[in-house]
Amino acid sequence: MLDKHERRSLEEIENRLAEEDPELARGLAEGTPRSAWRGISPLLVLAAVAMALSVTLLVLAEFGAALLAAVLAGSAVLVRMWRLRGR
Repeated sequence: MLDKHERRSLEEIENRLAEEDPELARGLAEGTPRSAWRGISPLLVLAAVAMALSVTLLVLAEFGAALLAAVLAGSAVLVRMWRLRGR
């Protein structure tokens, strides 16, 4: 069990944290930590995979398929930008 001084110190830390980063404090209180991956859009993941596929296909001299993958990647990025502009 913590003594009175230790409890007071923890309460001060908790209060400062709540003032400085309320989202983190709320997540810790609820037991749901913030994820670094939360902000990554599935469209951006699709674009990255399509670009990697496009480069691989270029190396294999499959120019038509590489162009199609590059168009897919560009489309995913454009849709993401269009959605962000609408907010």
